[in-house]
Amino acid sequence: MYILTNAEMKEAERIAIEEKGIPSLILMENAARGATEVILENNPESVIVFAGKGNNGGDGLAIARMLITNGIKNRILFVGEKEKATPDCKTNLEILEKYNADIVYSTEDIDITKYDIVVDALIGTGLSKKLNDKYTDLVNIINKGKFIISVDCPTGVNSDTGEDYGIAVNANITVTFHMPKIGLLLYPAYSHLGRLVVKNIGAPYTERYNTFVIDDPKSLLPKRKADSNKGTYGKALFISGCDTMAGAAVINGTSAYMTGCGLVNICSTPHVISVIHNTLPEAVTTYRENLDLDYGNVIAIGSGLSINNESKSLVEYTLKNSNVPVVADADALNIIAARPYLKQYTSVITPHIKEMSRLTGLTTETVKKNIVSVAKYYATGYNTVVVLKDSHSVIASPDGRVCINITGTSAMSKGGSGDSLTGVITGLIAQGLDCFTASCLGAYINGKAGEIAEKEKSPYSVLALDISKSIPQAIKEM
Repeated sequence: MYILTNAEMKEAERIAIEEKGIPSLILMENAARGATEVILENNPESVIVFAGKGNNGGDGLAIARMLITNGIKNRILFVGEKEKATPDCKTNLEILEKYNADIVYSTEDIDITKYDIVVDALIGTGLSKKLNDKYTDLVNIINKGKFIISVDCPTGVNSDTGEDYGIAVNANITVTFHMPKIGLLLYPAYSHLGRLVVKNIGAPYTERYNTFVIDDPKSLLPKRKADSNKGTYGKALFISGCDTMAGAAVINGTSAYMTGCGLVNICSTPHVISVIHNTLPEAVTTYRENLDLDYGNVIAIGSGLSINNESKSLVEYTLKNSNVPVVADADALNIIAARPYLKQYTSVITPHIKEMSRLTGLTTETVKKNIVSVAKYYATGYNTVVVLKDSHSVIASPDGRVCINITGTSAMSKGGSGDSLTGVITGLIAQGLDCFTASCLGAYINGKAGEIAEKEKSPYSVLALDISKSIPQAIKEM
C-alpha cells in the first residue's frame, strides 16, 4: 500500500480537480461520507464536532450535516471567523446554518463528557510547527472526550515527519483519505492515531508514488520447489560474534535458517564456534584465520563483532574483496563510520538511530526527526539499502523507494533483536531476493515474529532468540 507526503496528496487532489474535473466540494463530500460511516458504526447518540476554518474543518462541517440527516444529535464548535474560512468550508457552514444546526463559537458552555463521540476536524494535515495556546487548549479539551475520531490527521501531528511537538489529539480512530500519510506511520504520531481507517474520496490512483508499507508479504516470500536441495536456497556467511558476544552469531544463524536459508556458515573465534556447536549444530563453522569470502552468495558482518584491530581488518578486507552482497550491522557500522571510504562497499546497512548518527555526522535528534529523509539521503548517496531501525523502521533503496515497516513491539527492545533482523535479511538474500525486497520483507517478518513472541511470553520477557524461534509462526501466518 502506497503512502503519501502532504505534497503528493495535494497533487492528487489537484489532478482530480483540474485535470479530471471533479469539483472540490465533491471530494469534501466524499471524505465526509467516509468519516460519517465510521462514526455511525460506533452507534453514537450524541456527537460534538470541533471544526476549523480550513478544508479539514469543512470536512467536519459536512460530517455534522450528514449526522443530522441520520438523526444523530450533534453540536458544532466552529473555531475561527466565517469570513476567513476556505470557500468549501464556508459553503458547508452556510448550509449548516440553513439546517438551524447547533453551532457555537466558544468552549465556555461545553461539557465534553456529555458526548458519545468527539470529532476532531480542527487542522488535519499540513501542520509544521507547535500548536499555539488557543489550539493547545482545544486539544486538551478534546482529549477529555469519551471516544475521539480524528478526520484525516489528529490535530497537533505533523503528517510528513511524525512529530507531535509535545501535544496532539489522542484519537481512538483516525479516518484518513485516499492513502495514508507518511508521518502518520512514524512515531510519535503513530501513538496518537488509534485505529487507522483509509477512505476513498474519488481522487485518481497513480503508481508513481515510491513510499509504501507491505500489505501482501506472502507475495514477496521466496518460492520453495519440490525438486530442490540445500544449495537451492543459498549459502550465507556470517562474520560475527566475539568471545564476549557469542550470542550474536547464534541469533544471526538461527534467524537465517528459520527464514529458509539452505546453509549457514559462522566465521568467528574458537570460543564462539564452540558455542555454535552446542546451540546451532546445523551451522557450518570457520575460524577467522581461514575466512573464505567465496563460501556463499551473501555475507553479513558485524553483529557482536567488537571493535579491535582484528575486527577492523576483517571489515575492511571483507568489504573491499567480496564479490557478493554484504550486509553490514552493528560494530561493522561503527568501523565504517570511522573509515568513511568504506561506505561505498556495502549492499545493506542496518543501523539504529545512534549508529546512523555516527555514519552521517548528524545528531541523534536530527536523525530521529528526519528518519525518512536521512535514510533516503544515505541510500542514494552511497548506493546501498538502508534499514534504519526504530520503533517503525525505514527501509530506503538507492533508487528512491522507501518502505516503512509497522510490525514489531516494544517487547523487542532487547539486546540481540537487531542480530535476528540481520539474520532474516541475510537469509532472504541467500534465497535470491534482491537486497531491497529482502530488507523490506525481513523487517516485516522479524517484527511479526516479535509480536508473536510477545503474545507467548509477555511484553517484558521476550529475548532475541524468542524472536528467532517465532519466525516459523510468523511465516506460517503470512
